[in-house]
Amino acid sequence: WQTLQSVENPDVFYTMPLNINSQGVWGFGAEWIESPSRVWRFKLSGRVEITPENTMLDGIHYNKTRAKEYFYFNNNFRFGHGWGGMLNANFEPTFRTLDRTYHAVYNVSGQIYRIFLNDNLQVALDFTPIGNRRKLDRYAGANKVSYKYTTPVQYVGFSLTWNFSGGKSVNVDVVDGIQNYYETKDNR
Repeated sequence: WQTLQSVENPDVFYTMPLNINSQGVWGFGAEWIESPSRVWRFKLSGRVEITPENTMLDGIHYNKTRAKEYFYFNNNFRFGHGWGGMLNANFEPTFRTLDRTYHAVYNVSGQIYRIFLNDNLQVALDFTPIGNRRKLDRYAGANKVSYKYTTPVQYVGFSLTWNFSGGKSVNVDVVDGIQNYYETKDNR
């Protein structure tokens, strides 16, 4: 999408879809999973996406290599008597691509739950105490146009989950077979 300024009214900006050259993305990531205690397990992970740019947009040639990073810290807790919880955090630093600047976003969310009835019923309190939603800057000529997701990130919710189990028990025999391949020719 390209952001444009109206010729008739310079205070009006609009966006319209634009076909550009395809872009390749390379990425790599790393994860570290650890159980420091019997009740606590965590996963720390990070990922980097590298995007080489080579395209024209609004008469400007974008020819840089951009990097976008993601960081996650997930924690799981299992206490006795069916109690458990999660506390997760994620962070995306500010990054740029073409004519856009995506400002940093972060989020901390969690859940406290209790399992009943032979692990079939889960009652949970879900929450998100802090976070920062996406803000995006685009440029139309020399003018910066910003978009911001303004819905508050704070959240508290209550959930009930029933885990269905059962069904028909089936034994499956594995048989090594022979496959035949036939060549089919079109004689038209």
